[in-house]
Amino acid sequence: MAGDQTELKREAGPADAGGGRPGFGSLARRFAVYAQLFDARGAKGFVSAGFLARLTTSMIGLGLVLALTAGNRHYAVAGAIVSVLVLANALVFPLAGRFADRRGQDWVLVRLTACFAVAMAGVIAVVAAHGPLWPLFPLGFLVGATLPVAAPLVRARWTALYQGTERLRAAYGFETATTEVVFIVGPILVTLLATSITPLAGLVAALVFAVAGALCLAVQRSTQPVTANQRGGRTAAALRQSALRTLCVAQFGLGGVFGSVEIVTAAFATAHHARGLTGLLLGLWGLSSALAGLVYGAIAVRTGLHRRLIIAVALFTCGFVPLLFASGMAELTVLLLVAGLAMAPATITIFEVIQRVVPASALTEAVSWAGSGVVLGMTAGSLLGGWGAESLGIHHMYAVPVAFGALAFAVVVAGYRGVRAECLAAGTDGGAGGRAR
Repeated sequence: MAGDQTELKREAGPADAGGGRPGFGSLARRFAVYAQLFDARGAKGFVSAGFLARLTTSMIGLGLVLALTAGNRHYAVAGAIVSVLVLANALVFPLAGRFADRRGQDWVLVRLTACFAVAMAGVIAVVAAHGPLWPLFPLGFLVGATLPVAAPLVRARWTALYQGTERLRAAYGFETATTEVVFIVGPILVTLLATSITPLAGLVAALVFAVAGALCLAVQRSTQPVTANQRGGRTAAALRQSALRTLCVAQFGLGGVFGSVEIVTAAFATAHHARGLTGLLLGLWGLSSALAGLVYGAIAVRTGLHRRLIIAVALFTCGFVPLLFASGMAELTVLLLVAGLAMAPATITIFEVIQRVVPASALTEAVSWAGSGVVLGMTAGSLLGGWGAESLGIHHMYAVPVAFGALAFAVVVAGYRGVRAECLAAGTDGGAGGRAR
């Protein structure tokens, strides 16, 4: 792999392929970097396995709701169980990430997947039996705690392949676009299965995807990062990095935006007698983010990483302010498309900073903490978004996502000195990524 890294560093960056001028050249040549990502041996395999496992993440919550509310019952219980599952995953999975850094992804995935399969089978059995629902709470906690979340593991593999090269941001752009696709496809698929076959079909599919995807990822040992044990060193606690703590809180703000926009958009559409368009609006919002992420990942950017962080989060926050002035569905559609354009670049830049400042021996744990920040933020955003939809009225409800965006920006500004110092200490603060440590 060391030889491959040397060759990659000599290559032109993604945007330089058009003739030596950064940021110019044909659009086709810029986007050729995404095909080049898969030149690395094993990349297609771990991306395919990761996509399969990630479908479960986008299916399991809605699958539980559809299974428990068949017959128009148990909505409150379903919501409470999903909250327990989500919080358990957010709090516990960084520990799994730490073990992945220390012992290897295969070691963690085999054990998590076995426990998840047993817990998930228990949930399906309890729902199918139509018996008491209280066992679903401890089972839901176990499902969340053992859910094999593939996103941090796949990001760690991309980083191991392309750290220190121009292709790393392209890999992160591809990852962000993949996440958007997963959260568009997953809910559609689980709804189709639960409504056309049986209410439990969505949960069964989520179980199958998780087990198959996680085990396929586990057996691909050649692309997993080198572990701390293999290096002969100890795994430093990722949260010791002050920059990571700043970014995790910023991720909470971003998650709050994601969670609240879903709720207030549904309320806005309902108030305009267009509730059926909610899914389409959110899908377009996600699509614009995915496309922006692909463009951002394909172009060469020479601005210092710490400065890009401030700019990206500022644009992310400002992108939601115009939503406060939407007066109808047409305006809302356009404004959501515009707001989505800054989402993926902000996320990509945050993960670029993480891989820059965190030692390679703690990268999976660090990415897991950042993901937990988003999940916790989405939970808070959903709660406050519901409050905003009921209390602030149709003309002011988008103040909730704007407030969460402002929180993210304020946190990044407050922690800027620490982020800048750690970025500069880690290596050249340009567009290619930091040095492997």
